[in-house]
Amino acid sequence: MAPGAGVSDESQMLSRFVRHGYDIHMLVPRSHEPMQALPGLTVHTMRNVLAVPARIPAPLRRLWLLPAFWGAAGRAATQLARRLRPALVMGFSHYGAWPAHRAARAVGVPSVLKLFGVMHAMRLDWPLPRYLYHSAEGVLAFKIPVTHFLILNDGTRGDAVARRWGVPPERITYLPNGIDKEWARLELDRAGVRRAHGAREDAVVLLSLSRLVLSKRVDRIVDAMPEVARRSGARVQLWVAGDGPMRDELEARCRARGVEARFLGTVPHDRVAHVLAAADVLVSTSTLTNMSIPTCEAMVVGTPVVALDVGGTSAVVRHEGTGLLARAGDPRSLADCLVRVCDDADLRRRLGLAARDFAARHFMSWDERVAAEIALVDRLTAGSRAAVGTGA
Repeated sequence: MAPGAGVSDESQMLSRFVRHGYDIHMLVPRSHEPMQALPGLTVHTMRNVLAVPARIPAPLRRLWLLPAFWGAAGRAATQLARRLRPALVMGFSHYGAWPAHRAARAVGVPSVLKLFGVMHAMRLDWPLPRYLYHSAEGVLAFKIPVTHFLILNDGTRGDAVARRWGVPPERITYLPNGIDKEWARLELDRAGVRRAHGAREDAVVLLSLSRLVLSKRVDRIVDAMPEVARRSGARVQLWVAGDGPMRDELEARCRARGVEARFLGTVPHDRVAHVLAAADVLVSTSTLTNMSIPTCEAMVVGTPVVALDVGGTSAVVRHEGTGLLARAGDPRSLADCLVRVCDDADLRRRLGLAARDFAARHFMSWDERVAAEIALVDRLTAGSRAAVGTGA
């Protein structure tokens, strides 16, 4: 796993695997913020070959990163596997494909590659040169003969992409993201959160909740706000929750356009539901897919969603049903949707109730999702566990 990895998905997965009886050993590059070892979880480190200076052009960084990481991590993982004799080796993201396969092959156990989506590899409609420029690493990962691919459905249609690049269906497990469905039963502090962030009682709060990186395209929301403020009869306020390298640029963009915005920074996980409930609308404008965990979490607590219709977004955000979909590549469409939802409290209420009902019926809880992962690993390791115990 790369520095900074260990998202909520993995904390959910690892804790439940430990409770199930697995002994987990994680190999990560050394960083300034080392991962904490916990009962049942041991952290091992390797040389951090990913720390390439940002001043090096992105194409050159990419030429270096994948082979450098595959080489260093492959050697470190193989050495560790020979010492631990695990029942299974799992890699994370396309960076983990070759190291997991190499280490597992060295000790004769199964390997799994877990992907949290496939990013630009979903754009099978692009001309091949453009496609490979953006997605060569992903294509190479699908060519590595790991035993099984565990792909999460973030709306980038990873199962179809894997099949396109030669992975047979029997080597693919395709699972939805896990969602905190119990948030639907929480007593949420809407009024307190709004007071804390200076939202007037009559204000309509639009919320962006994501890491502030280019692919999330929060700038699209900022750019739509002046027109929304001009055309809407409501007093509209933008909240930007999350942090990342684009925060300063987005704050400057808001000032330049006169956008009334509050930047909330990173929201602790146990406060996310309260922030979602305090907002009137979640707005999601990512480039590839808006079928994200924040979108689904908003639906769980009954906050309507306005999203760009890209990737698999429409599978959960049903236009006029559980939210509103704006046309990709059409800034006017996004502004139209936002003005409409800001000016119609009854519409917000109807969409929110429908979203909450959809989430209750269709989303998978963390317990259910990780149980499916455990079942897969149990099946793959049945023989090796009998021989070496329950290490993984």
